[in-house]
Amino acid sequence: MTTNSIFSDSATSQGLPMPVSVEEATDFVTKRARELVGELVKQRGREEPPFLAEELAPLQGIKEIVKTDLGDVDALLIRHQDGYIIKINENHHPVRQNFSCAHEIGHTFLHELNRPLGVDYDEFRQTESNVVGRETERLCNIAAAELLMPENIFKKYLTGFGLSVSSIERLAHTFKVSIQAAAIRIAEVSPEPCEATIWRRCQKPRSKGFIGYHMRRPMYIRDPSPLLKAYESDSPVKSFKSFELNNIKKRCLMDSKGFGQGKTRYVISLVFPES
Repeated sequence: MTTNSIFSDSATSQGLPMPVSVEEATDFVTKRARELVGELVKQRGREEPPFLAEELAPLQGIKEIVKTDLGDVDALLIRHQDGYIIKINENHHPVRQNFSCAHEIGHTFLHELNRPLGVDYDEFRQTESNVVGRETERLCNIAAAELLMPENIFKKYLTGFGLSVSSIERLAHTFKVSIQAAAIRIAEVSPEPCEATIWRRCQKPRSKGFIGYHMRRPMYIRDPSPLLKAYESDSPVKSFKSFELNNIKKRCLMDSKGFGQGKTRYVISLVFPES
């Protein structure tokens, strides 16, 4: 098996398990999440959302879920010989608790894999542990999204509600997830190319505007802009802007809407490149 690995090629000669690539690990946690949801659907006799982490946890050998004050920590997974205990921060919003619990279930999938994660940390100029840790958390988020918003079922509801920024709130409520998690999931399962960008208000010395991350790249848009109009109202706003996609600039439709209140208010745009 060929993989970018932080582990020595002599691993097998020393009797150690071969590393698993990020792609293989992604496929594995997604497959396990779908299997777990399938068990729950079979047990309930229906596939209607929501799929709550507390319902899924016992099917994965979670013996107890404890809600307690964890300070700045979202959740903890404690491993015992006869199963797991998950501790969740009781001070967080219920939808955040739901995702945190599902994230910890994702860690149990990686325990099942029982192989070290192979990543190319030189690309990031970080230490091995930093890159492996970051990729591990990302894999657990992928598992959590599939557990709480199963792709096939989420697609059905997205089709029913319509592929637009106006559907985000309804999907978040239906699947008991955050607005941002629902927006990201829309982009992941959209039947047409789509990116979700979350914009936050920021102040620059000589101008006001919004900063967001599109394709993991920071982007700044000055006032006045359609984003400001979306920020100041509760109605969706459509506009066009050029984005760089795969090193090619494309004109894109931005479907934007403001969410939240006061200092926590932000704008989400679903970005659709023109064909």
